[in-house]
Amino acid sequence: MGELYRPLRNSGCRIWDDMTFKGYRSLILENEKLLIQLLLDKGSEPIRWLHKPTDTDLIWISHNGLGAPNPMYADYQTSYIGGWQEMFPEVSYTSEYRGGTVHRGESAITPWDYRIVQDDPGEIRVLLINQIRSMPFRIEKLIILRAGSETVRIEETVRNLSQAAPLEANWGHHLAYGPPFLGEDSFISFSEGARICHPVSGESWSWPVMRHSGVDTDLSVMPAAGTERDLLYVATNDYKYRLTSPSKNVSLEVRWDGEVWPYLWYWQNFRADCNAPFFGCDYNIGLEMFNVPPKLTLPEAAERGMALSVPPLGSVTSWLEFETRLLTAVAE
Repeated sequence: MGELYRPLRNSGCRIWDDMTFKGYRSLILENEKLLIQLLLDKGSEPIRWLHKPTDTDLIWISHNGLGAPNPMYADYQTSYIGGWQEMFPEVSYTSEYRGGTVHRGESAITPWDYRIVQDDPGEIRVLLINQIRSMPFRIEKLIILRAGSETVRIEETVRNLSQAAPLEANWGHHLAYGPPFLGEDSFISFSEGARICHPVSGESWSWPVMRHSGVDTDLSVMPAAGTERDLLYVATNDYKYRLTSPSKNVSLEVRWDGEVWPYLWYWQNFRADCNAPFFGCDYNIGLEMFNVPPKLTLPEAAERGMALSVPPLGSVTSWLEFETRLLTAVAE
């Protein structure tokens, strides 16, 4: 819980804690440009990432919406509401590993603790902590927001709490985009040299055009609803992308640690899947950085030497940044 008599501010950087939203402990980080609301009891995922100058929320909420916590909807898939989740120690499918069950996205559906590290008008820092139950791991995630800035930096550490056993895991961030930020006028940008890769056929093409079955497809632009697309991944040289929404007059640039997360999955869901769990209801994409290509499980990744490996009492660190940009300001 938060400090009962911690001073509050209504300007500059500020933190609103000790709150409940629809039954979930909630935390709000805010400055002049951004308002970020996290659901601590639901993987610390953001339910709002509001860009104030354009009144645009970057978080897409699926047709299921956010319901109150219920044990019937405890797994990642049935509790999925769109938006952004931290995925650890498994990112693809729930699987059996080293004598136990490793759940897909355990970190995304379990509660996180928090500590306020810095609370000043010029800068705030909040440390989020998740003690994984399926394996002796702890994740520590430091969120940094500065006054007047449209950039959020996240610095992360995964710790192996075992004194004797080296541990493996899959790790990454499931970042999905849809309305109100993403629309049919939106487009994706990468630096020169990015390549599109098909994880099943092994084919690859220079971004943004994929040639498949004799058809050229520009993957940087959004297609009409009903378009079917395979799950792909993108290999980049500088580990960043930009998603632009001209109608909202805003773009989002995401940068990350490519040494830990070298694979950027490109999920395309344009109301074409009429079976569970989407039933043709949602128009969205995902641009998601992971340590493995789609969709290796932890046992498969460990066998191929691609899983994250953490020695006894050791740790692995990583980082990512989110920067929103007003398009008219960039043009000027």
